[in-house]
Amino acid sequence: MEFAHVEPGRGLVHSDDNSHAHRRPLGLNHKQCADLLLRTLEVGFRLADISGDRSSLDLKHTPHHDQIFEAVFSYGDDEAIADAVGAWIVGDSSPASSCARYFAVRMARATPLSPRLRRAGIRALESNWSTISIPDALYLLNCLHADVDDVVENGYVWPWLLVRVIRSPTGFESLSSHYWRLLGRLTSKSIPYDPIEPRDVEVMKSLEEVEDWEKLEVWVPIVWAYLVYRFIPDFVEDIGRVTLKLTSQRPSALQILEDLCKGSWESNERAALQLVVNQARAEQPSLESPPSP
Repeated sequence: MEFAHVEPGRGLVHSDDNSHAHRRPLGLNHKQCADLLLRTLEVGFRLADISGDRSSLDLKHTPHHDQIFEAVFSYGDDEAIADAVGAWIVGDSSPASSCARYFAVRMARATPLSPRLRRAGIRALESNWSTISIPDALYLLNCLHADVDDVVENGYVWPWLLVRVIRSPTGFESLSSHYWRLLGRLTSKSIPYDPIEPRDVEVMKSLEEVEDWEKLEVWVPIVWAYLVYRFIPDFVEDIGRVTLKLTSQRPSALQILEDLCKGSWESNERAALQLVVNQARAEQPSLESPPSP
């Protein structure tokens, strides 16, 4: 609006210049407003790195911002939508509306997301991982199909996000194998410590029941690491039992657990895992020597 009030030969309206501040705005029809919105977002976000830290802008989202997002998502252009998502993730708060709902509007089209919009969606998910609902998180994960190369800048966020989904009542059943593998790759070097919860053991037992050894190879080391953060002796027997079954089915899991033993832990936790690892190693079938020629 300020740009519309600037007269020829005068600069931008300053805070101490109120001569034009209360004039009636130029009459713009709906199409002109939409065009102005799209151009403004383009100027603000097209050239900016959408993954950059812009928290210093301190943008406070308000309910009317939903109208902006709805208008842009319905416009149908992926670059314009990516601009709007850029505005979404600026600042220290997120809009009240559901990002997944707007992505559902876009996903109704048969064409795949543009690379820039997909990247913007991944950044939006990272920015709101702790507050977004589990159904919305699952929907966005399935839309975005994020991989290691996509999350390298904020890889520390993704284990928390994926574990939060897995801990939910239906999350571990709904989360695709792709994201279980991503979680395994992200935690293969370092597992973020978090206090163990009864739900973690429940997930482990559920995976044991269906004999999903691939997912257990990812989950069991995480459970052990969480047990380190909050040692609960009652959990050790079940975790140890499942660990031995896992290593008998997938010997590759043993190396992951042996590497976990090398950490600087308190005696109780390390001793418990070391005993299980030693037993698992002793039960591994010895490699037979090749037959003589």
